[in-house]
Amino acid sequence: MELSTEELLQNLEESGIKVTEEEAQRFRDNEVDGETELKDVVTLTLVPVPEEHIEQSLIIDRNEARGRLPAGFVLPPFPRDLQTKLDNKEACQKSSRDRDRIIRVLHEAIIEYTMYPTNTEYVQVVQALIMKYPFLKDLGGNGYHTWHQSLKRKFKAERAPLIHEDEVKRSKEKFGHKRARESTKAARSCCRSVSGVPAVIGEDASSIERHVHVLQMQYEKMNPDTSVVKDRMQLTFSWRRKEIADGMTVEDVLKKYPFLRTPSGLCDEVDRIQPSAVNLCRRWKEGFTGIVPKVVKLAHGKSPLAKMYSEAREEMLAEDLPDVDFRAALILLPHIFKEKADQFITLGQHDAPSPYPTVQLVDTDWKMAFTRKVPVLVKLDSVDLCRGAGVEDGVISAFCAYFVFNLAYPPYMKNTLTFLQRTILDITEVGEKPLPVTVTRMINLLY
Repeated sequence: MELSTEELLQNLEESGIKVTEEEAQRFRDNEVDGETELKDVVTLTLVPVPEEHIEQSLIIDRNEARGRLPAGFVLPPFPRDLQTKLDNKEACQKSSRDRDRIIRVLHEAIIEYTMYPTNTEYVQVVQALIMKYPFLKDLGGNGYHTWHQSLKRKFKAERAPLIHEDEVKRSKEKFGHKRARESTKAARSCCRSVSGVPAVIGEDASSIERHVHVLQMQYEKMNPDTSVVKDRMQLTFSWRRKEIADGMTVEDVLKKYPFLRTPSGLCDEVDRIQPSAVNLCRRWKEGFTGIVPKVVKLAHGKSPLAKMYSEAREEMLAEDLPDVDFRAALILLPHIFKEKADQFITLGQHDAPSPYPTVQLVDTDWKMAFTRKVPVLVKLDSVDLCRGAGVEDGVISAFCAYFVFNLAYPPYMKNTLTFLQRTILDITEVGEKPLPVTVTRMINLLY
């Protein structure tokens, strides 16, 4: 039975063959109205597929097949000694060594399926960890934020050497964020770019060991020789930067190079990392002092802390006011950016782990924090990084730690820390994006 043109088009559509309006019009113009005519206009050409294309297709299919975590992901077994601790409900999250081992086991389990987990899959894994071992839960927030961030950092660090692998490139294209595809250098999760790690010249493992021994001996002294310390820290600088870039833990870095446990040592290290930041401590003091009055003015009424500061200020002597105002401005700065200062500066010591530097004020009274140089402790990954006197030491030490340990700024403090880096200290890294609009607007208000 011969079909009309319209019937033929309808049959094609019902058969699942999509015909565009332009193609349909060609059928009508050429009066394609039956099976014989269709044979004239449809031609199939069979071309042999090269063998290497078939092999490549099979490889891609295998990669795609193992590209996602199963819905019922099961936690892998942990090393025997670690598993015993978990079975005994020991607080493994408070030990940086145990925490790193847990993250490593989770990482090895996930890469059996993909090198580029989605955010949902990260959450799926850490939720499974917390559900099985609820005593590992964070004290605040959703209970797994620090595990989530630590796992992302692990993947970031492990993927870096594989950047030229074909599978990684395909995964980045399919599962990566758009911004990461546009500029790999600018992409960050928890790790700061380390593309500028200096080459190690003139030193080897044995010479570094000798330098480290001298540094550790000096650290034990009541009055270390400053010139010797600076000389040996400079000689070991390139080696140290490579060790940190290769994943040496914070705890191990501090054991090997103990002068990084001091605010001045951290500042000196940033001076070495960023040649433009010569005498960082002095520039920090001078640069921030100029905006103190406007910071406290902008913070007025935006936080209960601003009211506490005003009350404390009324009780102080005139000669003490500059220091009081300086400390208050440091504490209140995140508030004018509407950021979560309580995750950066906290009252009292606690063991809640965080993959980012936190300033813990040993005193539990904000009024004392404004008016006195109270003892402070800076922590990173559950490790005591350094101790200092006053909010001043705490904030600058925490800031320096981001550079020393190659950390990207956390979302909850990104604008505040970017402002301190780019505006107060005038440090700009290669490949950095223009200032966020929020920071630019605040600069307009402060200057």
